Amino acid sequence: MNAAALWIIPGAAAALVLGAVLAGLLFPGAPPDPATLRYFEPGFLARAGAYQRAGLSVFLARQALLLAFLAAAAGAALRYFRDRPSPPVPAAAAWIGLVLILFQLLNLPLDYYRGFVVEHRFGFSTLTPGGWFLDYGKAALINLLISAAGLTGLYFLLLRRPAHWWIAAGAVLALFLLLSSYLYPLLIDPLFYRFSAPEDEALNGAILAMADRAGIPVEKVLVADASRRTRKVNAYFTGLGRTKRIVLFDTLLESFRREEVLAVVAHEMGHWRHQHILKGIALGALGGLIAFYLFQLLLQGMGIAPGFRALPLALLFLALLSLAAMPAGNALSRSFEREADRTSLELAADPGAFISLKQKIALANLAVVRPHPLLKFTLYSHPPVMERIEMALEKN
Repeated sequence: MNAAALWIIPGAAAALVLGAVLAGLLFPGAPPDPATLRYFEPGFLARAGAYQRAGLSVFLARQALLLAFLAAAAGAALRYFRDRPSPPVPAAAAWIGLVLILFQLLNLPLDYYRGFVVEHRFGFSTLTPGGWFLDYGKAALINLLISAAGLTGLYFLLLRRPAHWWIAAGAVLALFLLLSSYLYPLLIDPLFYRFSAPEDEALNGAILAMADRAGIPVEKVLVADASRRTRKVNAYFTGLGRTKRIVLFDTLLESFRREEVLAVVAHEMGHWRHQHILKGIALGALGGLIAFYLFQLLLQGMGIAPGFRALPLALLFLALLSLAAMPAGNALSRSFEREADRTSLELAADPGAFISLKQKIALANLAVVRPHPLLKFTLYSHPPVMERIEMALEKN
């Protein structure tokens, strides 16, 4: 495959993905059907659509800014280092840090609008401006340190292993995905939430009994004090090995019935039973290795030696590949979520609670319950709410 094809194929696929999102934003889908109106009022559906449009507008703006910034950085590096040697690793690390900080500052207005203005406009955020900037600063610093370390390591491999750097980079990525999945609950989550055990002893007993029936060892079920930041409800499964845990937002426990909470926990147990985190890590590592190999082919086709001038080019190429692969990745994620939903219906054995859970979560989070098909295809990592309700109705 020549260099032109390696640019054209992912570039065209990325453009199609962004075009599909734009079409889903600009052109309304079908009017609500009777099944949807049975569970959700027209006023809610209109407000959920407005919330989604606000988020999609920022998503498209972010992608345009990212691609423009990376294209400019790649062009500048190709010109500046055409006749200059690649800098030593410490100097390269400094340049990488400065570029990442610049990009973070360019993103700040969009991040503030999406994370603070929109969330307050729709009644979700409970943060003050100071609280939002504190959280944003912590997240930005974590992202800066990880990104700078990763890009500096990639540059080191490009210099030391110009022909086979992609193999080492793939191995490092796999190790990083494993370690980060293990350490995230210990190092990152506590920077944003305080965790405690559920205070409802009857709920604890019901969770443990359900886990025992399913033969699933539950390490920890924890409650996060999410209400200090948001009125949204959520639950998630995280960690590996000894750090595995199910986390429930306190907003969920405050406003949902015990049967509905058990349906949530059973869904997270489904992720546990089907090893979705490990499967995601394996597929992510494989995808990264393939992407690195394709970039090596691209460098060879363009006649560019691995070095500093190749680094922003790599980021641009990987960004296009990531966009192009987004529909496939989200389709896989939706299949994982369906597996977890089926496990929830099996373990909790209460389709009615499952249906009311999905209805109440959608109402609490302003979810678009039957999205435009193009938006589902490109962006939805979970099945739309009405699809999940209809699946449960078949079991009822």
